Amino acid sequence: MSIQDLYRAGNLGITPTGIDSIGERSPLGKASENQKSPEEFKKILHEEQGKISMSAHAETRIRSREIPWSPAMEKRVSDGISALEAKGSREALILADDVAFIANVRSKTIVTAMDRAQLKERVFTNIDSAVLV
Repeated sequence: MSIQDLYRAGNLGITPTGIDSIGERSPLGKASENQKSPEEFKKILHEEQGKISMSAHAETRIRSREIPWSPAMEKRVSDGISALEAKGSREALILADDVAFIANVRSKTIVTAMDRAQLKERVFTNIDSAVLV
């Protein structure tokens, strides 16, 4: 999500160019009634940056393989990615119960997902680390 998308999604009423959503130039330093403070924008930006995303391939695999995905699983995977990021990992295997996820740590993106049936081969390539969550 770009910063401009965050402005729109958060209905902040301000943009990096100083032009509001109806195309009029906003007076800098004066907040209109629908504008929010920079602190609120920072909070929204931090929340969005902390979220993990999923590639189209991963979404397809999760649906087709009927891999359970819940807020609790998302939290576990997100915590695993955070731990991997702290160690400088780039591409990682994340093992959660009977499910394996391959993730790009820097972009916080799940690249693919496998359940127990696909784990029979037991070989993972192009990763530099692994974490059990």
